[in-house]
Amino acid sequence: MVPLEAIRGIAAVIVVVYHGLLGFAPRIIEGGDAPGQVLREFASGLVNGGAAVSMFFVLSGFVLCLPFSRGGGLRRAATAIFKRWPRLAGMTIIACLFAWVLIRISGDTYAVAGHATHAQWLATHGNSPLKAHPAPTWYGALEEGAISVFTLGHVHYDSALWTMRIELFCSIAVFLLAPLMFALRRPAPQLLLLAGAAVLAGTAFPCTYLADFLCGMALALAFKAGRLPRLNGAGAGLLIGVALFSFGFRGSQHFLIYAPVRAVLPAGDTNHYVWDCGAAAVMVAVLGYAPLYRTLSRPWGAWIGILSFPIYVVHEPILLSLGAASFLQGRSLFGRPEGVALAVLVTVVASLACAIPLAWADRRWCAALGRLTQMLVPAGRHKTAAERAG
Repeated sequence: MVPLEAIRGIAAVIVVVYHGLLGFAPRIIEGGDAPGQVLREFASGLVNGGAAVSMFFVLSGFVLCLPFSRGGGLRRAATAIFKRWPRLAGMTIIACLFAWVLIRISGDTYAVAGHATHAQWLATHGNSPLKAHPAPTWYGALEEGAISVFTLGHVHYDSALWTMRIELFCSIAVFLLAPLMFALRRPAPQLLLLAGAAVLAGTAFPCTYLADFLCGMALALAFKAGRLPRLNGAGAGLLIGVALFSFGFRGSQHFLIYAPVRAVLPAGDTNHYVWDCGAAAVMVAVLGYAPLYRTLSRPWGAWIGILSFPIYVVHEPILLSLGAASFLQGRSLFGRPEGVALAVLVTVVASLACAIPLAWADRRWCAALGRLTQMLVPAGRHKTAAERAG
């Protein structure tokens, strides 16, 4: 579904811009309660990295659940689980090795830039100080990308990969739940089971993020059953407005307009529950409003969707090295604002450039995994042509 992949690509670009501002212009995205900061706070919601990650997770729940509507049950689930770790690890290994190379080349440029911008996130290597860990090595990067980023959540080389442990284990939960959800057929028991799973997951990191995937599953079930509404322009606009309101929510601000939201949020790591509502609103608007669906179905949407995962995994090492160096050089030549603009621009452009060959490698890797799965799971040979194409 090209429009949903386009949304994923847009979210990836938002994460890149968010980290650029977080590192080089942190005051733009800081929260505050003064009246003059309200407009800035809402504007910064357009580049809310946390909301973009929630968008990733809700999309994953939707896309990974939907194939189970074609049947296959436990065999399909076993095949999907078998492929999930190597599918993710192929990119995380490359990302960690790439980060190690850039660390060796750039040294502590990130720290110098972080002290100049007063950005704690940048000065601490994306909240993962290198000095707190053994000296970076290629084999350490290889081990982290292949294993510990998934098992222990270690992100010493590329801290953007903190989402990978969540992506792996919540994907497995989706694969196990999806056959049962489609077998139930009726919405009441489906929603009851999803709500129960969200409650059991709790609100402690990282289990709380299962709710994002369950939100995507609920949308997939409604979509397949034909229960999502068809919208006109006003309805789609209203949902996009709800999404922007949700994405503007931050843990740091206490604006009166968000008081009702804070009143019902449970304690713990739960801000992403609000962002899930915004992600769901965006998806319903896209799936229900034909002009918006067609706009996102164009070739640019397909391309940015293909590049989304590679952009996400490589942008932070690029920002901490090439982006930091660009900021320091631009500030010395032109001034601080120009240095910030140059750093963000260089990070975005370099991330896109590196993502193109990585996307090619990722597609080849996924194809190889598909062939391996067909050899190891004989039932895969008897699928219909339509299922193999899907």
